[in-house]
Amino acid sequence: MIRRAALIAASCLLSACATRSPPPAEAIAAPAPLACDPRLVAPLPDEPPVRGGLVQPSTLQEREAVAAFLTGEAEARAWGREGWARAAQAREACLAASPAAAPEPVPR
Repeated sequence: MIRRAALIAASCLLSACATRSPPPAEAIAAPAPLACDPRLVAPLPDEPPVRGGLVQPSTLQEREAVAAFLTGEAEARAWGREGWARAAQAREACLAASPAAAPEPVPR
């Protein structure tokens, strides 16, 4: 009998500490957008200038080699300009998505 009374008293004491679960949240707030990679919002450097010169070719082989070299240089510069144009587009999109990440403007 004492055991039963002790068990009932213990269960009453333990159940008195229990609380109800909190009500479900009305709406979960959307997470903040991820910050842009700082390399995307960094100012873009200008294209380096053309430097140096070439010696006047004297043979047909030298003229062909110079023409091939200059064609390759022109293609490489065009490829680089395309890459910088894409980088500028990515920078603008990133700054539009998170204006807080915008550094001070760089004069061009």
